[in-house]
Amino acid sequence: MAYGEMWIIGGSVFAASVVQSVSSFGFGVVCVALMPVFGVPLADVVVVVTLLVTVNLAIALWRLRAHVDWRPVAWVLVGVPFGLPVGLYLLGHGPEWVLRILLGGVLVFMAIEPFFRPNRPPAGGHRGWAVAAGMLGGLLGGALSTGGPPIVIYFYRRQWSKEVTKAAVLLSFAGTVAFRLVAYVPAGMYTSGRFQAAAVGLPAVVLGTLVGERLFGAVSQEGFRRAVAAMLVVCGLYQVGRGAGLW
Repeated sequence: MAYGEMWIIGGSVFAASVVQSVSSFGFGVVCVALMPVFGVPLADVVVVVTLLVTVNLAIALWRLRAHVDWRPVAWVLVGVPFGLPVGLYLLGHGPEWVLRILLGGVLVFMAIEPFFRPNRPPAGGHRGWAVAAGMLGGLLGGALSTGGPPIVIYFYRRQWSKEVTKAAVLLSFAGTVAFRLVAYVPAGMYTSGRFQAAAVGLPAVVLGTLVGERLFGAVSQEGFRRAVAAMLVVCGLYQVGRGAGLW
């Protein structure tokens, strides 16, 4: 592996780890946005990100172990397999640019709407909403490889404490990542070069996660909500730009 590529991977996963540890998501978004720009093949990025995000999730969930509750997360994960086939169909037949623009617009709206009505009671507490969030996450994951935001929005709008919200989001991601790690085996996606790249990025993930966890501990409840909203807006604008062919 070239020396320059080692710095690219290390810097990207460090930034991604900090972002995810503060806002509860964004690891893949940051890595996919940065690494290919500097010449790292997207196929390599996808596998390396999946391997390294497990470290970030493990550290963050251990620190939040007192707030872990599988019950709401289980219903989200129930919905994922039902949405995935629809997403895969749309990947092959649907107009991608329409899906991206619609997704981006919804993300921006859902992120900023609570700030205009701050006293609105928590929405979507029924388990049916959890299953729906999982189905939509599976659909978007299959169609656009962006299944995280619907799940983030579901828990974000519950208006729980920042610790409970973050634990629920990360548990959901841990479940989906576990499915992907297993699915990569028969697909032959693991190579020695990708394992080497993951090993190079490992120290940066640990350091970035610890830095991000310190920042998360210092941020207020309102600051956490604003950080999540900012990440959702960034993701939304990115999808709109991709759909419009701006990048």
